[in-house]
Amino acid sequence: RSGLPISFATLHRECCPLPYVIMCQLPHGCDSDSKVELARSHVSKLRELREKLSNQVQAKSAETCIADLSGVVDPMANPSGYRLCQDEATRAGAAEVLLGIALAGQQDSLRSKSVECLARLCFGNADSAEALASSPDFLPALANATRLGAAPPETLSALQLAQAIAASSGDCARAAVPHLVAEALPFLSENAGFEQLSQATLDLLVSCSFSSPSEVRGALGWEQLARLLADDETRPSWLPLGPLEVLLCAFLAINWVFAYGDGAVELCASKVCQSLEAGPFLGHFVECLQAAVKRCAWPENSSSFHSPKRLAEVARKIVGLGFRRQLIPALASLVEIVEISAGDDAQSAALLALRDICADSHCLQVMLSFEDFRRGTLDALHRTGQEPAATNLIAYLEFVEAAFMAGQSAKDQQQVDCPNAPAVLQLAELFGNVAPLDGKMLLSHLPQICAQVPLAPLITVQRSLGTYSDDGLSLQYFFERVYGTPTILGWWPSLMEDAAQSAARTPSLPGGLSRAAAVFEEAAEGRAAITIQAIHDVALPALEVRTENIVVEIKFSELNGSAPLSFVDFVRWLSELFSDLAAAETEAAAEA
Repeated sequence: RSGLPISFATLHRECCPLPYVIMCQLPHGCDSDSKVELARSHVSKLRELREKLSNQVQAKSAETCIADLSGVVDPMANPSGYRLCQDEATRAGAAEVLLGIALAGQQDSLRSKSVECLARLCFGNADSAEALASSPDFLPALANATRLGAAPPETLSALQLAQAIAASSGDCARAAVPHLVAEALPFLSENAGFEQLSQATLDLLVSCSFSSPSEVRGALGWEQLARLLADDETRPSWLPLGPLEVLLCAFLAINWVFAYGDGAVELCASKVCQSLEAGPFLGHFVECLQAAVKRCAWPENSSSFHSPKRLAEVARKIVGLGFRRQLIPALASLVEIVEISAGDDAQSAALLALRDICADSHCLQVMLSFEDFRRGTLDALHRTGQEPAATNLIAYLEFVEAAFMAGQSAKDQQQVDCPNAPAVLQLAELFGNVAPLDGKMLLSHLPQICAQVPLAPLITVQRSLGTYSDDGLSLQYFFERVYGTPTILGWWPSLMEDAAQSAARTPSLPGGLSRAAAVFEEAAEGRAAITIQAIHDVALPALEVRTENIVVEIKFSELNGSAPLSFVDFVRWLSELFSDLAAAETEAAAEA
């Protein structure tokens, strides 16, 4: 937030020093220990001054010392060593000392700077955050800073400190979240025009929604959440409609929806999906993930940094809402997180996200192209036996890749005779709609699949399977049944190719081959052939063809005395009929 300390969120958004400074890339903070001794000295001096705060001169000295300590633990003021200084200050008891000053200090500015320094001390440092959250003075100090009548800067610092704690994964930090939510929620309002309080509260709730989504959902109703998502006049006046705010509100909504596994939230989930799909969130998310991998701020020049681990967790939830292909541009970034986060929780989160995204055949095809990653990092993680998510992902990729290769081989062998056969990816997509790509498709799904490929007659397809498929069809076996192999009579070559060629020669055939197959199944009533009467009474009306038409009558007379037509013969006759109808229409137009 311009002009004020930026909060540390969900996301590892920074606590920036004043005056506001732009930092484009987050440093590691472990390259220099030149200021470590200084950090220890500042804590020691503050311990001495803590007992003398009633003296205004000593209180002023304490305020100056706190500002100096803030500088050495700040990633902007001390980029090469802030992390080492955080660790040293924590070991020296900075949390205890600063909390004492925050409770006992008589000046608003002194208390505010103490709390602000604590927020910087905990920035991105789980050990410091845990030490602070475990202190018996932490929650009283937070309540004191957010009390009715507290100065806005003091309250703002407290909200930012609470956010730093909420972003940590330690046990004590997580246990504090219900209290943090309760303290912060009243500030999710207009706050008499002090917008920074409202915005800091939103940031805090987003962080809390990752570690304790049920607490946030219990405190934040759907109507209030819907206003945060809105892009119209119902959106709070204090909440800009910028990329960062859109991203944060979406994170909050996604975590809110996934707080419980109940059906009561289904309608809310649908509305969240509509909001995400209609707005710019998905594009923002991909950009944010790309920036996080590089330890860069997003949006650019915002000094807002984001946690790769939490972004990977969001990716899995986005998949759970039905968005997979929209995350194809995120695959490379998730792969990079796995490569650079050795032994980190972010690595496991990214592996799980990759597995979830690749349940879609199109996403999986892109993932298979990352050969260096698969043969290098992923295989190495699998061989260690220490990362089950890597083993699961590599097994999945190898299984489905083998099926794809077998399917493509079968299709290639039929390419000359069956140029109209569906693509392997198309079949995989249809299969994936009803079963996992590494699982089996139940026979109960066969009518749906046959209608979509299409394959007809359905009864012939079903009979060809016999009892082999009682336990379902694997992806590879499905491919082989469609295309055929030297030992399997393929459904497409034996049932569909001739019909497909007839349909391809007739652009005027409404709905093409798929519509013809659907009409055939309806009129044949589950049989392998269609009677002439059924063509007249069911098929032609279904195709909106008037049987009184002279062209139809002439063409229909060719069927007098014919046996029921197979699907191929039906499509051939139908194609000829529509060609004749098109020719008659052209001739009539010319005469007119």
